Amino acid sequence: MRYFTEQTFGRINVIYLLEKANLAVTLSNEKNEVIAHAAFLDYPNWNIVDQADWESFLHENYSNEKCTPLNTLFMHLFVANEEYVVGCAQEIIRTVFNAVPAVHFILLFIPSHVDLGPGLGTFFEQMISVPGSIIDVDFTLYVCHRHQHCPQLYIRKARVEDHDDLMPIFMHQNEILRETYGDYFLAELIEAQDEENHAAVCEDDGMAVGLMSVCAEVNIQLLHDCFDLGPFHGLCKPHPDDILKPPQEPSIQAGKNRNLYSSVQYGSEKVQLHLRAPFELDTKNEDVLPQAADDVTSQSTTGSLQNNVSELEDKEKECRISTEEFSFENLTARSLKDLVLQADERDSFHPVYRGAVTAFCIQLFCIDEKHETRSLDFLQYVFNLFPDKDFCIITVPHLVPEFLLIQNFVRVDPFSNSTLDHELYVFHRAGLLTSILTQRGS
Repeated sequence: MRYFTEQTFGRINVIYLLEKANLAVTLSNEKNEVIAHAAFLDYPNWNIVDQADWESFLHENYSNEKCTPLNTLFMHLFVANEEYVVGCAQEIIRTVFNAVPAVHFILLFIPSHVDLGPGLGTFFEQMISVPGSIIDVDFTLYVCHRHQHCPQLYIRKARVEDHDDLMPIFMHQNEILRETYGDYFLAELIEAQDEENHAAVCEDDGMAVGLMSVCAEVNIQLLHDCFDLGPFHGLCKPHPDDILKPPQEPSIQAGKNRNLYSSVQYGSEKVQLHLRAPFELDTKNEDVLPQAADDVTSQSTTGSLQNNVSELEDKEKECRISTEEFSFENLTARSLKDLVLQADERDSFHPVYRGAVTAFCIQLFCIDEKHETRSLDFLQYVFNLFPDKDFCIITVPHLVPEFLLIQNFVRVDPFSNSTLDHELYVFHRAGLLTSILTQRGS
């Protein structure tokens, strides 16, 4: 690192930055030689404020009140080959904004006596401090805005005249739609909008560069049959008649279907088995010992005593014979089989949700590759179209490569017996939050 780098960023531990950085970007040439590197973290690059409380410090000392921990990164290091410093800085900044769509500001503190230089100075501008602030005495704050490098796209309702701008994008990505629905399927889709079906486009310099078609009608029963939607409450609103757990087995009555317990060594584990015999023991056998004892004490002759002892031995033998028929080996095999069957029954249980459906689906989506990193800009607009819905879902065929939009979604696990040859992805409207307020609980 050069002396200028140390003056700008201070004495830093490069290894620590590489391990701890929220985002690190490295540029290399065709020979795989490193020509530039930058590291970004979510707190200021100089130790001038508590790392966990820089937001209030920023609002107290500078006029910009839009910076939050969710949309801001701080540059902690930038080094580049002197010959390409401006180009490297531009490429790294563009990469940051493309890689993290939520980031709108890159901030950089430098000592007041240091000049930012031609590399970073081309893209960063000084942030104005509020009157009375004393922070400018020691440090100067610079900011780089997203809209100057990778602006957020403008989303609006689709119009039929957008057809000519969008068709080349569709045809570049998929010829099947035109072969299936004809040359004007897109115009017909846009024209067919109503309260349940909407189409939105994203604009760049007045030209449509992407489209998203959404529908409020969802085949919720098919999704319940094919996917484990328990973590999302079935994509339905809670209802008092929901059945969320499998029904419990009826309790076993005393005197019928006796329960047997046994500890069995299974591999290296000792398993406590709860076995239910499929037969009824003679209840008289349970009272053999106490009855025999009473009979013995009540008899006064030796012959009667011998008869009772003989009767006791006969009844104990009957019990041993009945028990031998259900040896531990037999009982263990049967019980393990019962456990497997019970597990299969639990897996086959699907909860029943009776509340209103709280999801809408993406029917069709495309965007120009150059603007693909801004795919998430659509979601704020389409959620506003369905204020009573909490989830946006999309299904894609198994073999379709993962595109940038669904990287923000959650993949839902399918059931083993699913009949749908698609993957299901879910996005909750809470994923669009731009600020979070935390406070001590009472």
